Amino acid sequence: MLRSLKFVAIALATLLVVEPAIAQYQPTIRPQILRKLAPRVIEPNLNLLPEARIAPSQAAAIAQAEFPGSKILKVRPRRGAYDVILVINGNVIRVRVDWNSGSIL
Repeated sequence: MLRSLKFVAIALATLLVVEPAIAQYQPTIRPQILRKLAPRVIEPNLNLLPEARIAPSQAAAIAQAEFPGSKILKVRPRRGAYDVILVINGNVIRVRVDWNSGSIL
């Protein structure tokens, strides 16, 4: 029992003496290694993305104005235009609305 208490006392004394030195230690090599191992951040080129000038809700309103009394099922962006799917009197139709000008294609 006395032996284990001696060991604990020595360990605590060592910790009290060494802890401030460990806290002040600032490695000089380690950050460089970590920077080399970290993956590079690739920033996207936002100029290459297609620019939607009108909102999908605006495209739906334009298509619904062209076909009064219709109900909107879905609006999907496709290749520079919105595909607006409408239902009129039980018939399903697809209307393409240009997302730059808002005109019906």
